[in-house]
Amino acid sequence: MIQISYISQAAAPMSSEDLLSLLMQCRRNNMARDITGMLLFANGTFLQVVEGDDRVVDDLVAVIGKDPRHTSVQLLGRRAIEARQYADWSMGFERVTSDSFKTIEGLRDFSEKDFNFATLASSQSMVQGLMEHYRVSHWDPLVREIDAKDKVIEHLRVALVQSRGRAEVASLVLESVIAAANGGGVNADHLRMCESALALLRPKS
Repeated sequence: MIQISYISQAAAPMSSEDLLSLLMQCRRNNMARDITGMLLFANGTFLQVVEGDDRVVDDLVAVIGKDPRHTSVQLLGRRAIEARQYADWSMGFERVTSDSFKTIEGLRDFSEKDFNFATLASSQSMVQGLMEHYRVSHWDPLVREIDAKDKVIEHLRVALVQSRGRAEVASLVLESVIAAANGGGVNADHLRMCESALALLRPKS
């Protein structure tokens, strides 16, 4: 099993609808391939980590490199792992903000504008700090406390992590529909997108 991380730049400005479409595609494809990971976005810049079977992940990264939605794909790391670090998410997602940096030890002097291709490409410590912070989904004290507990509480931790991901999806859905309404109206494509997002938001039985 391997883990690969990379950065890239959006080929064009990404609306909430664009991000939602990308995220839903990632989650569908990753679930089918048993790939887990995390995607961070701000300032037209992507930072992503994916993990899973060696061949499957390498094939995915090759496909990602040809995706016209982004350019300047730069590999940051490829390493063998014994256990998944992002097992809770088929693809976690966060939009990085200045408030995010204020909560990350060692990165509090940075802001959203620092989340850009040039800075990430030259600062491995920033990349590691961001990915570690979002990996535990903002509940560091809670996670440290409950990791020593039994499996029932572990299920609670997973539910908390997944709920944040669902909140991000819901936010993108609402933003895209509002933008469509302001631009002239919601069409059948938007309704289909809402239906697909709703299927992702519903907890699996």
